[in-house]
Amino acid sequence: DDYYWERLPEEMPQHRVAITKPFFLGTTEVTVGQFRQFVEATKYVTEAEQYGFGNSSDKEFNDKVKDGDKGKNWREPGYAVTDDLPVTQVTWNDAAAFCKWLSEKEKKKYRLPTETEWEYACRSGSTTQFSFGDDPAELPEYGWFGKNAGGRAQSVALKRPNPFGLYDMHGNVREWCQDKYGAKWYEQSSPNDPTGPSAGSNRVIRGGSWNHYISYCRSAY
Repeated sequence: DDYYWERLPEEMPQHRVAITKPFFLGTTEVTVGQFRQFVEATKYVTEAEQYGFGNSSDKEFNDKVKDGDKGKNWREPGYAVTDDLPVTQVTWNDAAAFCKWLSEKEKKKYRLPTETEWEYACRSGSTTQFSFGDDPAELPEYGWFGKNAGGRAQSVALKRPNPFGLYDMHGNVREWCQDKYGAKWYEQSSPNDPTGPSAGSNRVIRGGSWNHYISYCRSAY
């Protein structure tokens, strides 16, 4: 679709970067059950519950949202939820609040990954379109997307993991990254431990989703 082709140049130029500091990444997407623990412990109210839509707290944006998407939140995303489903309808601020709570609870530093860390983890040593190679016919073995998800998110870790042992990197739900978004950022980012631009209000989302085309689930998208 037009949106895809408009976004495609933002992946370029392809270039090599270095990650100089080790990091851990969750084996699966954060689940409804894990997020529920956070909400019950802190009485947190997500921005979707405050403003009526899970992807933005911006009223102008919300006014453009289709009526069928309004009113959804992590408890009621439009399909029945169980604790082993990935949590959805959470904003970047909600995700950051979850990380802050988990850091305080476990006395360790939890945060969202940078976009560089996310892509490194997704690629897991590969330079192909997907971590498993270039054949899109293999995607159903690794991820949930528009043709096999049945119109909803699916329980985490049901598909094959990538070579790093990480699940659902090529679909199921999109994942927030720490970085702010810049359409031309790849042209000027640092070769070592790059992060997003210092200015801007939008944040980076990676990973494809249960209602996406195959092309949206590529490692670079």
